[in-house]
Amino acid sequence: MAGDVKGRPRGVSSGANSAVNDGQPVKLSVNVSADVGARLRRVAFDERLSESSIVEIALAQLFGKNSGDGSLGRFLREHGASLRRVAGR
Repeated sequence: MAGDVKGRPRGVSSGANSAVNDGQPVKLSVNVSADVGARLRRVAFDERLSESSIVEIALAQLFGKNSGDGSLGRFLREHGASLRRVAGR
């Protein structure tokens, strides 16, 4: 099943080019804390940038600074990341 621990994340196919989507944008929906969301909106407004461009660049920088998925996972867990489950699902 897509998205479960034993399968692949949703939207990721198997194969050598699994992360490539022909340059087409991928829509994401995420929940962030109120303070992170407020800061994102404030920076976007003050700097006349889109929220999505800020998030995309921040993620690209994060992924670039962590050479492998294992080190990225460790970094994220050390900073409080965990699986989030929506109540009732």
